[in-house]
Amino acid sequence: MAIDNPADLFLYELSGMYDAERKSNQLVGEILGQAEQSPLAQILRAQQQQGQQKIQNIETCFAMMEMEPDDVPCMALDGMRAEFQAFTEQRPSMEAMEIYTVDAETKLAHFGMAAYQSLIDKALLMGEMQCAQVLRTNLVQKQENAGTFERISHELGQRVVMSV
Repeated sequence: MAIDNPADLFLYELSGMYDAERKSNQLVGEILGQAEQSPLAQILRAQQQQGQQKIQNIETCFAMMEMEPDDVPCMALDGMRAEFQAFTEQRPSMEAMEIYTVDAETKLAHFGMAAYQSLIDKALLMGEMQCAQVLRTNLVQKQENAGTFERISHELGQRVVMSV
C-alpha cells in the first residue's frame, strides 16, 4: 500500500487499529484463560464483548468509506502478547496474575485511547463525520476501561499493602 496522502495514512492507521483490536480481544481471551478463577474474570468477559463491538465499529467505518482493511500488523499488541506469554511461564501466583492483568488492561486502554484520538482527528479533517462518531464510541469505551482498571489497580495495591 502506497501512502501518498493523508487519506492513505488514515486508512493505514485504521487498518492497524483493526488488527490491534482483534489481537487485543485474543489477548484478553488468553488472559481470561489464565485468570478464570479470578474475581476479574467477569470484567474480562465484558471486555471481550466490548472488543467485538469495537471490531464491528471499525468494520463499519471501512464500509462507510467503501474500503477494505489492509493487512497492517500492530506490533505493539504482538509485543504485549509476548510479554504475557513470558510472564505466564514464570507460573505467577493468582495475586500476581491479577495485578499483571490489571496493568496489562490499563496499558491496552491507554494505547487505544491515543490511537483512537488520532484516528478521530484525521477522520474529522477528512470530513468523515460518521466514521469519526463511530470511532468516538470506541474511544469512550477505552476511556471507561482505563478508569475501571485504574480503580481496580488502586484497590489491589491497597489490598497488597494491607496484607504485608
